[in-house]
Amino acid sequence: MKIDTPFRLEFLTIETNNFKDKKKAILQELKKYPEKKYSNFSSNRSEIGLADAVANIFQEEFLQISEHYKSNIDLYSSWSATYSKGDYHIPHNHGSTGYCGILYLNMNKKSPATCYMQPWNNDNDRSIIYEPAAKEGDIVIVPQFITHFTKPNLVSFKKRIISFDFKLQ
Repeated sequence: MKIDTPFRLEFLTIETNNFKDKKKAILQELKKYPEKKYSNFSSNRSEIGLADAVANIFQEEFLQISEHYKSNIDLYSSWSATYSKGDYHIPHNHGSTGYCGILYLNMNKKSPATCYMQPWNNDNDRSIIYEPAAKEGDIVIVPQFITHFTKPNLVSFKKRIISFDFKLQ
């Protein structure tokens, strides 16, 4: 018997260096990009310009990502999202090419991390859901085509994330 594992999906997790200082800087920058309440969460997704601030403040982390993929990064979109008690995000993806990232800006130990769905059918057509053990200050990078969602936030603590999309050059 021979078993091959021809496909591999990487989930890259990076701990932010000097997170306390960088968090203070990005929170100051986010004041320029107010969030609006949507049905299931709040976001400033339609705002333009946040990507440059994210790239500047987290340049050490983007350098690590660039070195990992052995390529320059084109960070073309970034936004924040806040999840109050009961808020959630439905399953979605960010397109067929490139990568997306989530920086956990405000995260309680009981706040739900993002859940990722295996992109192919499993035995007996069951879905496999992967929920990394993310904590405040972590950045998780995945391919954009991975469907992901956020379970309802069951605590009063407002979870806040910074999301971003990038391509390799």
